[in-house]
Amino acid sequence: MPTLETMSLEVADRVARITFTRPESMNSLTARMFDDLEAAIDAAEADPEVRVLVIGGTGRAFSVGLDLTLLDEAFGDPAVWERVAKRLAALTLRLESLPMPVIAAVNGLARAGGFELLLACDLVLIADSARIADAHAEFGVIPAGGSTARLPRIVGRQRAREIFLTGRWIPAAEAVELGIALKSVPADELDAAVAELAGRLARQSRACMAAMKRQFAAVEALPLAEAVVPEIEEFVSYTTPPDSDGQEGFRAYRENRPPSWA
Repeated sequence: MPTLETMSLEVADRVARITFTRPESMNSLTARMFDDLEAAIDAAEADPEVRVLVIGGTGRAFSVGLDLTLLDEAFGDPAVWERVAKRLAALTLRLESLPMPVIAAVNGLARAGGFELLLACDLVLIADSARIADAHAEFGVIPAGGSTARLPRIVGRQRAREIFLTGRWIPAAEAVELGIALKSVPADELDAAVAELAGRLARQSRACMAAMKRQFAAVEALPLAEAVVPEIEEFVSYTTPPDSDGQEGFRAYRENRPPSWA
């Protein structure tokens, strides 16, 4: 396990859980948090037993974006801004490309960089008392973590522009209605809801879920007639090897037994 200062990493029952542990700063993102998050993701991906990654916060916030100290440094040096923006964008892309589902457990406020992190997760469960926002416009700043590309694909062109341009806070129920979150639950039931969903996913084949994520990424921006091509290519590549999880899943079904995933 890596040594982490700003978050914890726990692995149990094939689920890795990263929890931000800076509630006094509302889990704002520092350079050390970037280091820790990269290290924690590396550890989860390298563990062959891990099939699901959960990311959550402590206290009142999931994460409210970049820490003020880091912002002071960035506004004083354009090179720092470029480095931070590239790092945040790389982290969101990394989450999307992980060979396992990533669940955001949104316990409280998620704003700016925190909002961008949850948009990069595959599934979002949110406490009904939580609120989320891009919030950059309120400060005369623009996003840099890929959210202007992601959010319109989730909520549509006009809704996304309204969310970005107004910077308003979105309550949990609306986040679900818009499709940003899968489900909202009472705050004291969030951990149980996340555990239930993660447990269901952890029973699936990691190779299968990784292949599905590659399909999603390959077809998302393509016209439908083109999108089916990489989907079929990925399906054939994943399914046809005799030792693949797809083959094992079918054999197990035919033999009326639980599958034995690699």
